[in-house]
Amino acid sequence: MKKTFLIALALATSLIGAENTKWDYKNKENGPHRWDKLHKDFEVCKSGKSQSPINIEHYYHTQDKADLQFKYAASKPKAVFFTHHTLKASFEPTNHINYRGHDYVLDNVHFHAPMEFLINNKTRPLSAHFVHKDAKGRLLVLAIGFEEGKENPNLDPILEGIQKKQNFKEVALDAFLPKTINYYHFNGSLTAPPCTEGVAWFVIEEPLEVSAKQLAEIKKRMKNSPNQRPVQPDYNTVIIKSSAETR
Repeated sequence: MKKTFLIALALATSLIGAENTKWDYKNKENGPHRWDKLHKDFEVCKSGKSQSPINIEHYYHTQDKADLQFKYAASKPKAVFFTHHTLKASFEPTNHINYRGHDYVLDNVHFHAPMEFLINNKTRPLSAHFVHKDAKGRLLVLAIGFEEGKENPNLDPILEGIQKKQNFKEVALDAFLPKTINYYHFNGSLTAPPCTEGVAWFVIEEPLEVSAKQLAEIKKRMKNSPNQRPVQPDYNTVIIKSSAETR
């Protein structure tokens, strides 16, 4: 009993220490090239063999639109806030993705500027990550880029929400993504510490639009500091390209 308690205490202490460890995206002592040295729980940031992001340039093509199924609806965020160098909107567990019969619940949507993943060496000025979890805490993340163009009304409730503590407006999650998407699926990692591997990634090929004003506002809310992890070595990642209907 005492041994079990000590192990649990050590694990809890380690997790708290990792949570409080300072890291950033600058090319300095706390930057991506040194994440593995900042805390022992971050060592996989360097030692891992399926780290993200990567440059997507080779893949196998399949045509099974039933693999990925969306159950999204217009939803009010629980909270909108700045944390760990990103703007994040968290949601109640009411929106789902089903992948090959396995259910994942949407936890949050957050942003990276510029986009972290490259598609055939091309990046975008902004991306959104839709983070989902299953009942065991395993992660499925959708990443979609934005290109500068028309105003995107689906972003407004999030941008307005950063100034509120309650009475958030609904985000049209059911209309946020293109109706038909082409995506690249592979296993990777979190793109920020602790860089945990085993993340199921779905990087969407089609970009959304964002106005120059909205892009500037999102960057402002993220302290006008890029939060893009450099592209990681690709150890022959198996990438599947397919398509799906989002609604």
